[in-house]
Amino acid sequence: MTDQLTVEIVSQSSCWNPEKGTTRLIVQFITRDESGDALDPELDANQEPTALASQMYINNRQTDVESLLNRDSELLKSDLALSLVLDSTYSMLSHTPPAFAPMKAAAVDVLQGIQEAWAANDAQFYWELTWFNDVIFRPEPNNRGEKWSINNINDIPQPVAGDFTGLWKAVDYTIGVHEELYANKVAAGARDQHVMLIFSDGDDNHSYFNNSTQSGKGDLNGLLHWTYRGYPTTGVADVKAHLADVPNLRVYVIAFGEQLGEQGKRDLKSLADQSRGQYFFGSDSNTLGQLFDSVKREFITMQTLGIETPLPDGDYQFSLRTRHLASGAEGSKNFSLKVSETSLGTCTASP
Repeated sequence: MTDQLTVEIVSQSSCWNPEKGTTRLIVQFITRDESGDALDPELDANQEPTALASQMYINNRQTDVESLLNRDSELLKSDLALSLVLDSTYSMLSHTPPAFAPMKAAAVDVLQGIQEAWAANDAQFYWELTWFNDVIFRPEPNNRGEKWSINNINDIPQPVAGDFTGLWKAVDYTIGVHEELYANKVAAGARDQHVMLIFSDGDDNHSYFNNSTQSGKGDLNGLLHWTYRGYPTTGVADVKAHLADVPNLRVYVIAFGEQLGEQGKRDLKSLADQSRGQYFFGSDSNTLGQLFDSVKREFITMQTLGIETPLPDGDYQFSLRTRHLASGAEGSKNFSLKVSETSLGTCTASP
């Protein structure tokens, strides 16, 4: 039978527990329908509870209930560091209706929704913000040391005529932000996640130009502060090479508007594909909320399943199988694992 659902594994970690002689396996995954949309594991399309049932099989045998890690286990928690890279060029005001304010409002909704979901799981959520035209803007604490709130994204100043689009420079810079976060042990665990969300409505036309000597500061009525800076010449190939050096970072892209050419769309999609992220496109300002909501669903629908089970040394075939209870649609993801203390490494925490 052909799978009607797709099971996408976001992360997979395994180790050997020498105290019990057991193998521990934890997977994070998303279940998608035939159109590629992420399915909510708790609610179906009619908002009825218990939409998905997921189980792990080893050599075609279902793991027993004693092997399942409790859903409240600390081992199943996952911290998330998410950055926004938002287009602040004048073209954002040329759509009908203008797209700049709806973009900011949708970004706020995404962050608040993900923040609530992570708080409910008692896990840590970190967010970073970059917005760009031909320079790169970053929030800065005010004179009292107060940082920007998520709602302050709505206060990003409106674009003015005469700026340009330095998209690749802003993306490359923000990859560096994630590198620094990871080096500082922010969301640096085996199941923790780093994600970048890019929004752009136009082709890059300024990253060829080295304006790295440009810098300054700005503020809104003395209450909100930010810095801006230029950046060295950067092309899409430079971004892809930099991204390849940060394998834990996934990129999600919202490409928007008819001013974005086909090559620009392909380049943005290639970043999402390279990093195991997702690509979304929309042309109507009225659907911006839906586009951002599609990104939010990628995170609030993610599931984690963990098992710890005794397995003698050897090669095993694992199958993560998911069934949609209302429709009966099924999907699976198969993978192999060599089990031994030397091949898996030692577990560092007890379940």
